[in-house]
Amino acid sequence: MGHYCILYDSSQSKAVESKVVPLFLGHEVRMLEYSPELQIELKEGETVITYLGDSEVRAVLPVAEKQGFILGLLPHPSLIHGRVAYGVCARLEDAVSDILTAKGKKMLDMMRCNGTIVLNSVKVGEPFTLTAGTAVGEKLLPKILRFLKLVLSLREIYPKPFKLMTRKDKSIDTAALGIILVEHGRSSVLTRRILEDSAANDGMMHALILAPRSIFEMTRFLFVSMFMRGFGRGSFWPEYVGHIKSDGINVSSTEEFVYAMDGDSFTGNSIDLVVTPRCLSMLPGRFLSIDAQTPDGKERFKISSLPTGESKTALLQDTLPWIHHASTEEFKELFTILRENSKASESYLILMILATTLATIGLFANSAPVIIGAMILAPLMAPIISLSMGLLRQHEQLVISSTKTIITGILMALGFSVVFTILTPLKSINSEISARLSPTLLDLGVAVVSGIAGAYAHARSEVARSLAGVAIAVALVPPLAVAGIGLGWADFSVFFGASLLFLTNLTGIVLASALTFLALGYSAFSRARRGVMWALALVILVCIPLSVGFKRMVWEHKIVRSLDGTKIAGLRIQDIHVHRHEPLYLSTRLLSTEPITSARIDQVKAHIEKLLEQPVELEVTIAIIR
Repeated sequence: MGHYCILYDSSQSKAVESKVVPLFLGHEVRMLEYSPELQIELKEGETVITYLGDSEVRAVLPVAEKQGFILGLLPHPSLIHGRVAYGVCARLEDAVSDILTAKGKKMLDMMRCNGTIVLNSVKVGEPFTLTAGTAVGEKLLPKILRFLKLVLSLREIYPKPFKLMTRKDKSIDTAALGIILVEHGRSSVLTRRILEDSAANDGMMHALILAPRSIFEMTRFLFVSMFMRGFGRGSFWPEYVGHIKSDGINVSSTEEFVYAMDGDSFTGNSIDLVVTPRCLSMLPGRFLSIDAQTPDGKERFKISSLPTGESKTALLQDTLPWIHHASTEEFKELFTILRENSKASESYLILMILATTLATIGLFANSAPVIIGAMILAPLMAPIISLSMGLLRQHEQLVISSTKTIITGILMALGFSVVFTILTPLKSINSEISARLSPTLLDLGVAVVSGIAGAYAHARSEVARSLAGVAIAVALVPPLAVAGIGLGWADFSVFFGASLLFLTNLTGIVLASALTFLALGYSAFSRARRGVMWALALVILVCIPLSVGFKRMVWEHKIVRSLDGTKIAGLRIQDIHVHRHEPLYLSTRLLSTEPITSARIDQVKAHIEKLLEQPVELEVTIAIIR
């Protein structure tokens, strides 16, 4: 039988007598009314159980620390932060059950901010988005409206300068929207999901620094936090959130900032947080994480993503930009990569030979999988991206090096495909070859999107694995292989059609990549203007024949739509294909339940000519349905 002293709020005396005390049936219980001047005198073996709000529990904790008695918490209506901090169940019956079945006390840590006990968390600045997903059970429409409100408010938020220093004198100067400081990972929705090495008795605290570099980053995190709550712990770490684990942290700023301690707001230029390890004897709730091992006391830092130096200075000058602008350090790293990519290295030459040969074989074999393999092998994307940066930055050496590499790749592709074509007895245009002979504005659209993706993947190393998908989408080598096939056949219509597709891809990628790098902050517009105008002029020139091809494609689709499925002279028309335009040459299949005479075919031809208002050469396949 346990001995319990229930310390209660005077306004809740009836609730304690009627709801709380009966739950301790079979145990010795006495009630003690809380007062600020309370001196707690306990009987031997007696455990203190509080039915108090946050402010009263905060006053009881130093007494428990000093006197060393065992403490348990019940879910008082005003115990908001204390219930979360100590893992107490929201349901009174469950909380009492946890206390009565506890296998002994646990020694827990206690965190203080400027000497004041912190139950749950300290929030500095504007870390509101770190807890954006706290509204559990919220309906979809209110959640969407709250999401939109948060996104719109991002344009009004300015990052502030912060310096964080641990008790072991390790520090970082950064620019952040806000910081959340907790003693353990159960203190908020976000910390529960991303802090794996966190316990209420490890003698350490955690600082999560919210330092996004763009509104886009924040919007993406807000969406995932609010609408995709299924992510597991540890796998949901936003890239722009820094983490420091220490037994004490000082947060300071050159500007006055607002901070909230368990919901109560204060202002200041500096706050000092310290953890007193294993100083409270408690019966914790079921949701609290307890470390059975002796803590190692090692500080941990995950701060490589935080802005420092020039990046910090740039962020402090204005509100958050829509897209993250590159720092000098990031530009130097990317420029080094692009400079290497602009060279015709041995691996580049070997991959061009292999990709061209594979593409030519796939084209003759009419095999899409083989051609896709050639697309992945093709290394042409790298020097084209380098060329776009060279044009953007007006870097003559990078432009010349990239251009030489691209021309070398083009000549190698044409040469090997010509040789292979001459050695191959096949001389028919199949579907894979013909698909690359009539480019339209849609192909330019593919090139533009692929150029954006390629530039972004180069600028963001974490998405570089998407480059294979970009290579498949834009398909640089197959058009060159088809052009080589046209030269090998001495068929210049094939050569010019495929060459136009390659030029479409090349100019579209260069322009889109340059504009993407410009948007990401890799060049000032004053420097980029000339290169962008050159790329735009080339795209406009290419658009002239592409628009003709697009207009022709729309016209063909209109013919197909007007004829496909119609009935003429009792015959159903299916599978319409336009093969030639002057004169118009159509192939189709006629469905009938009986043999078809030449006269009926003439009727179909006459009807089509009348409908299209021009002469038609008709190729017919007859299908008899029984």
